[in-house]
Amino acid sequence: MWVLFVSIAMMVCLEGQKAEWSFIPTGAISRLSFANSLLLQNLGAVLVKPGWQGSYADQLNPETVKVTFKTNGEQVWSGTLHGDGAEVDFVQKATVRANEIVLTYEFRPRTEVSLETLMLRCFLPTEVAAGKAIWVAFDDFNHEVWSGKFPETLPEPYHLFGRSQVSHFLWALQSGALLFDLRESNLAGINLQDDRRFRINAFELQLHLKFGKLRAGERVTSKLRLVVMNAEEAKKWISEVRKRAEQERTFTLQKRAPLRLKAVVPNAQSLRRYELLEVRIDLDATYDNPFDPEQISVEGEFIAPSGKRIIVPGFFTQDFERVVKEGREVLRKVGAPYFAVRFTPTEVGTYRYRIIVTGQGTGDKGQGMGETVKRRSGDTEKEASQWLTLRVSPNLKGKGFVRRGKFWHLQFEDGTPFIPVGLNVCWSGNNLSAYERWFEAMRKNGANFARIWLVRWNMGLEWTPSDGNGIYLGLGKYALDNAWRIDELLRIAERNGVYLMLCLGYHGELADRQLYFGEQAWDKNPYNRKNGGPCDKPADFWTNTEARRFYKQRLRYIVARYAHSPNVLAFEFWNEVHAPAHWIKEMAQFVRSIDPYGHLLTTTYGDDAVWQLPEMDFSQTHWYGDGSQRDCVTTIVNIHRHHLERYRKPFLLGEFGIDWRTSDLTYDPKGNALHWHNGIWTSLMSGGMGTACVWYWDNYIDRLNLWHHFRPVAEFVRLVGKAWLQNWRPLKHTDPVADVLSHEQQFGDFVFTPTLGWQRPTGDTFVLHRNGKVESDGETSVFLFSPSKPDLYRPPKFIVDFPQDGVMAIQVGTVSSGSVLIVRIDGKEVWRQGLPEGAERKDEQGRTYREGSYREKRWVEQWRKWDYVYDREFVVPVPKGKHTIEVDNQGADWCTVTQIRFSPYRDLKFPEVDIVGIQTETAALIWVHNQQSNFQNEREREQGIRGELKPIKGLRFEVLGLKDGKYSIVLWDTWKGAITAKWQAQCRQGRLLLRLPNLERDFALWITTQ
Repeated sequence: MWVLFVSIAMMVCLEGQKAEWSFIPTGAISRLSFANSLLLQNLGAVLVKPGWQGSYADQLNPETVKVTFKTNGEQVWSGTLHGDGAEVDFVQKATVRANEIVLTYEFRPRTEVSLETLMLRCFLPTEVAAGKAIWVAFDDFNHEVWSGKFPETLPEPYHLFGRSQVSHFLWALQSGALLFDLRESNLAGINLQDDRRFRINAFELQLHLKFGKLRAGERVTSKLRLVVMNAEEAKKWISEVRKRAEQERTFTLQKRAPLRLKAVVPNAQSLRRYELLEVRIDLDATYDNPFDPEQISVEGEFIAPSGKRIIVPGFFTQDFERVVKEGREVLRKVGAPYFAVRFTPTEVGTYRYRIIVTGQGTGDKGQGMGETVKRRSGDTEKEASQWLTLRVSPNLKGKGFVRRGKFWHLQFEDGTPFIPVGLNVCWSGNNLSAYERWFEAMRKNGANFARIWLVRWNMGLEWTPSDGNGIYLGLGKYALDNAWRIDELLRIAERNGVYLMLCLGYHGELADRQLYFGEQAWDKNPYNRKNGGPCDKPADFWTNTEARRFYKQRLRYIVARYAHSPNVLAFEFWNEVHAPAHWIKEMAQFVRSIDPYGHLLTTTYGDDAVWQLPEMDFSQTHWYGDGSQRDCVTTIVNIHRHHLERYRKPFLLGEFGIDWRTSDLTYDPKGNALHWHNGIWTSLMSGGMGTACVWYWDNYIDRLNLWHHFRPVAEFVRLVGKAWLQNWRPLKHTDPVADVLSHEQQFGDFVFTPTLGWQRPTGDTFVLHRNGKVESDGETSVFLFSPSKPDLYRPPKFIVDFPQDGVMAIQVGTVSSGSVLIVRIDGKEVWRQGLPEGAERKDEQGRTYREGSYREKRWVEQWRKWDYVYDREFVVPVPKGKHTIEVDNQGADWCTVTQIRFSPYRDLKFPEVDIVGIQTETAALIWVHNQQSNFQNEREREQGIRGELKPIKGLRFEVLGLKDGKYSIVLWDTWKGAITAKWQAQCRQGRLLLRLPNLERDFALWITTQ
């Protein structure tokens, strides 16, 4: 029951000054003031809906809170947060002690609640803070400090700070400060943002307690300690935490001494082939930046048993140890920094090697251990060690480094195929323990490949000191803690047989405008002139001489430190950056010149000019749906065909998922994994060099423990063995047929699926045959562009022959701003639909939107516009006979059309089956898929709006183009990972008939000549 609305005020004395805390009946703190200044407003709990689409309940809104209040030495509020079907019981306690208040919270949902976040949030008005106050965040575990000034005007981006963990957060005004002690808060994340972006004149602090779902009965607790300080106390606290952080995060990078090579200490004198030789080097020299080879260069010169001369760059490093406490991880420095050289022998026999150091001249000759000391030029000197020997014996387990095979796949140096079976595991919050768990799960289930991002929040090397995860030192200097983390990551990968593609940069680094996920970071980029870099704008990065020199310096460090490992599969320059071909060529050639092991090189994205570079060993792209598509099979097949036929080199689908905006978990909370399963089998059997790589490793694969889905495909890869290295080509086959229940001709749905992403369609005319095939002059895009984008606008036309009166059903996914869909049959407009359909309105933040029959609307901050999510069909009648049907969009912007269904149209004697495969003249790999086995149908079955999946009986087709003779056929269960049948068949006149058992979901075939 409700108490009468009265403000509960508490006064505390602080050196004669009073702090006043005011609560409202729901338990939320309405204000905190000190020394006649406002320090905080509206602290309370909020249940935020997925996608930040409003809230279920807000402790500041009495209509969404039922509460009772009692006091007995401490204030206690107990009740329920409720709204839109969500009910979460909570208990809040408040205890006042002198200059502080302790708040404890406990939340328990009555039923499962899907949410974006359960958070505590509060506000600081801009009138008291903008341009005047500062904020400081401190993590007493990592000894990191972040700080900033509250901006006078709305910044871009409006996010001021965000971390997964901090122990303290303080904001300080001239009159006083408020410290949030968060050590017992059980934080899942903290964010500070400027809400003037939403026409709210305040800064907002968000303390996230739980992301994702709240399970029924799940207990979420938090404890906050809020401490009021005067200005002097705040200054003292800030000084102390900065001092503590400085002690842990400072390295000695400068040195002033004559060049002297004091000691060369190898870790071994004899090794097996492909094992690591690490040489620790003690030297004196003069330098300001030990990472700059123009100031101090360390190299190893190796003479192989064959006589080949190999130069290996050295690197500057610092040892660390991992400290793990309550699931959190920190690195502590061990000893002093030093130089090292790493080398992996690839030949058996005896190597000779020496260490060469080149440094700045001082006019004095050091008394070093080197055999020679000579002046190289007016201001540099060189010293070389004595020659040492390394004996290398055979290694029966060593396969060597991964290379391109002769055709479409990769292989080890010993000739063994390497087929990447894996996923993106791009970051872990600098928690190596997570990688230990993930890579172990991969090993146990046969997965062997992971894509890793080396970026500002995850093991990045070069960034500005005030941002990201790591001890960043600015341009041209590298985060030694993260560099050591990468060392450990490689060791974890080596133990588990996982091969890594190291992605060296991501799209946000060069973005100077708001992006969808807030990942833009040009303002923090060390290459930005305002941060001391050489570039005025992102585009300068590609052409500026100094920028290119600094980037090559980083590449040299990466090669020197990590190229020794055969478990580094490839270096990927960028994630989703359209780098110019001339830049990619220059950097790739530089890596080739210094990498003695010849690692594979790639990037994303690339155009024709990039992928046709001989320096690019394989091409890549990424593909995501928008959640409204039925499946991914046709799209992934076409993507592979395009890349393999156009660029004639191996191809990897480096990322894919159901919806680019959210995790596959949103669509598959039970872990059926149908979209993922279909994607990895489609990619493998379309001739890809490996399986397509799903994105949401943490919030989907690991969360639902789906690792076991790798086992069947990994075992199949092993079954095929060395045959992967053949010259495969796309499978040729006859139209599949199946048993039908009636002798009368029957017709069902023909589903047309666009296959391109954000690009101009390559074709616009599609002839639909009743056997399910499509003839076309190219491909069309899932985005139906309007004339507002003339360079992309190319509406599709369908040539059809309806056996009887029917319908065309257009599946609309997302509408951007507004669209007007038009259907013309034989040139005459027969249907028009504006989307959204309703009147204009304004939301609570003053943003104009339209009402309509959409499922939800989403504000896209990057473009300052609304997206309207429909995920529904719009049905247009079509008369019997032959017609040309055009689907057009004459609206303000694009919409997505994920499929168009023509019904009744497809002759049912031709089953709804995907046959995906590759073949040679004597072998074939085939994946046979029931098109009704897809994630959308599975969702509809779970919702009770679709019947059970019906198996296809009597399925048969012929493989064309094989040599005549007897063939062995293996039927593979793609879900259990086992052979379910074997038989033999005769190929006659280049036609091999396959009669298959009942097809429920999918299976694979491995066909070889005898």
